[in-house]
Amino acid sequence: MVFELHIWGPAFELPSIDAQCLATICYLRHCLQPDRWVLIPSSDARVSPLGELPALRDGETWVAGFANIVDYLRNISNGEQDLDKDLSAQQQADCVAFSALITSLGQPLLDLSLYVSSDNYLNHTRQALSDILTWPNSWTLPHQWRAQAKKRSEHLGLSSLDVDSAQEEEDKKADAGLTAHIPKSLRKPRQTVTGLLGRHQQKNRFRLDAVTEDFFEPLSEMLGKKSWLVGEQVSSADCLALGHLALMQTPALEHGWLRESLQTKHNDLNQWVKSRVAEVFGPPIDVTLVLGRKPGDVAQLSLPWRIPAPKSFPQVLQAVVEGCISSIPVIGSLHGVSEIGNTHGTGRERYREKQLQLARLQQQRDMYLRVVASTMTMMGLAAWLVYQGLLPVPRWGRSAPRKRAFGEAGVLLGL
Repeated sequence: MVFELHIWGPAFELPSIDAQCLATICYLRHCLQPDRWVLIPSSDARVSPLGELPALRDGETWVAGFANIVDYLRNISNGEQDLDKDLSAQQQADCVAFSALITSLGQPLLDLSLYVSSDNYLNHTRQALSDILTWPNSWTLPHQWRAQAKKRSEHLGLSSLDVDSAQEEEDKKADAGLTAHIPKSLRKPRQTVTGLLGRHQQKNRFRLDAVTEDFFEPLSEMLGKKSWLVGEQVSSADCLALGHLALMQTPALEHGWLRESLQTKHNDLNQWVKSRVAEVFGPPIDVTLVLGRKPGDVAQLSLPWRIPAPKSFPQVLQAVVEGCISSIPVIGSLHGVSEIGNTHGTGRERYREKQLQLARLQQQRDMYLRVVASTMTMMGLAAWLVYQGLLPVPRWGRSAPRKRAFGEAGVLLGL
């Protein structure tokens, strides 16, 4: 059976725009033979019933997320497909600790760089997303991802990198102070994007440097002059680190403080990332080629790419309806994939149990989808019939008073 790894599509000359997807590619590249897995770029997480990417498909079984995929490969192979199997107890503890550091601090730093920073998002990230996303996701996902990135990184206290939020904060302060009593014609004009961002960049540079050092310094010290972070061979922590560091180093962003810090202060770590990116991911990725938008043979590429199947009209329509349903406050939460409870089996049996629970959740989602779609269709049909005058609508109101009828006597008397 050939494994299918579904990921978010390529960006910034890398195989994926997502760090977890890059980490999973690195892991499979080191633990599986090239003929045992294929790499499928996607523009929609609904390709997996779990609604999350990266997602690994093994026959009828789906597993989503880097950590879950690592656990799955370890369990079904009795430890043979485990990159951490030869680590000592101390090295395994280090592997767990560094994985936690990378996940907890590396992702918020990427969020700040790619999504929260207005110039980086508007001039680079949004364009990269538009290249890989198809309609209707190209309208909705970029805004959702940016909102999620702001929420994940808000604890770092650097939200002013977002020009819109920074300007709103400036306006609130102005309205709350003496400026509120100054006529609008005499007030200072709103700052330009460049001026506002530049002022806040300078203000937050010390904070940015401190946060980036908290992330780079432990990794740089752990690597030293070695080939890998933890042991003599590649580990899951190395894969996770490479997935995040590749997105910090490779994109040439307008405000590339992560790239600058990596190159100027941690040269050994920077060279390690460069060499590993070239070794694992190969030459720069052509987005149009791997997405099947231009002719070419993906079999000649260094990774086992498979061109994704084009979306059918029913799939596009379903995506539109599901997007509408997800925005409804109560029904949207019921329609989403819920957490799957704990299972008691082992190995493949445990994952089969999860698939059964997942199938029940999918049936529930489909039921909500049919109910809402039918309701919307009936409401639309009724509105069209009313508009065309084919469906009479009763008018409610006070009826005109009936005149009294007195027959011929009424006519003579004028009643």
